[in-house]
Amino acid sequence: MPGRIFIDTNVLVYAIETSGPDASKTATARQLIQGRSVCISTQVLGEFYRAVTSARRSSPLRHDEAVAWVQLWKKHEVHGINVSHVDLALEFCHRYRIAYFGALILSSAHLAECDTVYSEDLNHDQAYGRTQVLNPFRGD
Repeated sequence: MPGRIFIDTNVLVYAIETSGPDASKTATARQLIQGRSVCISTQVLGEFYRAVTSARRSSPLRHDEAVAWVQLWKKHEVHGINVSHVDLALEFCHRYRIAYFGALILSSAHLAECDTVYSEDLNHDQAYGRTQVLNPFRGD
């Protein structure tokens, strides 16, 4: 049985796209989310809302549309952020020389005992402790 996976914000954003140049990323994101033991964090939910309602998007979602998606994502295993996450994230920042919010994603995945983080924002195929990062869109 494959291990638990952690999904970063960008995967959720691609999963809701209905048009545009990223159709292969949308298909990949949707496939990752379905039928798996998926974990996300409250950080990911907040970042998702901010990303999809941003005025910088060509077609930002309305508040109620974004909230409906957040409610759907909450059907997965959602982990809150606490002091242990922050402490581990700070350790990861120092050890791996990465930015804080990426380190917080990794600490959430690590503490949720996820084997893999799917993200296009972290180094593909790098192990951060017992958690490996894979970019599902690499080569798209």
